[in-house]
Amino acid sequence: MLDAPVSILMPSCNEADVIRDVVEEWVTEVMSRLPEGSEMVFDDCSNDGTTEILQELSEKYPFLRFSHCERDGFLKSALRLYRGARCPLVFFTDSDGQYPASEFWRIAEHIADHDMVHGYKVSRQDTKFRLFVSYVFNRLVRIMFGPGHDVNSAFRLIKRPILDAVLDDLGIMPMMPNAEMYMRLRKMSHDIRDIPIRHRERAFGISRGFPGLSLYIISIRTSFDLIRIWLDVERSMRRDKKDSSPLVTATEKPRGGHDV
Repeated sequence: MLDAPVSILMPSCNEADVIRDVVEEWVTEVMSRLPEGSEMVFDDCSNDGTTEILQELSEKYPFLRFSHCERDGFLKSALRLYRGARCPLVFFTDSDGQYPASEFWRIAEHIADHDMVHGYKVSRQDTKFRLFVSYVFNRLVRIMFGPGHDVNSAFRLIKRPILDAVLDDLGIMPMMPNAEMYMRLRKMSHDIRDIPIRHRERAFGISRGFPGLSLYIISIRTSFDLIRIWLDVERSMRRDKKDSSPLVTATEKPRGGHDV
């Protein structure tokens, strides 16, 4: 279905209960059908045995590589993964097993005709409060940036040149870099296709998302971050437009001037 190899990127933090099953599922459902040169890459900050499991799996699967680092935030982890990807197509998702690997093919079939294909969750397995906050957030995004569904969903396939065009600008929303990427690309008029995908309950452990009170506080701050992102992209687009405008040469006559 795909002609170009894919980098499958996953941040991981203390997922020892599920990481082996997640990797095996993605190998069976996806990696076995991807072009030669594709890879699975993990950025790991675990201390529960996940790192040792990934080491074992990397010896079994040559296309799997991982790096272990201190826990320094989701933005830095995501940026390390994105910048370290080696393939012309880049796919990002979570390592907790809530996204079925088979759903990859629902978005992969559309990437030839779009800059990015984004999978948004249906029948989302989250608390009512989280669902409400997400609903309000996505409504604001649609008002400011145009059509979009569940823009922070960690399930998207993007072409490398498009990723490179936006990667260095991320940082206004350090806890939601994927949402910021989506909004920036939408504001820059890149072609994004949204595809509904299934979402499962966590088999073990708790969500790595924001807890209740923190989610409320972050949601308020995020409202201001949306304005900052919109203004930042607008300034960049105006600057790029100005830089690309043709310069007046020395032989051209000033507008309204006269020959001497």
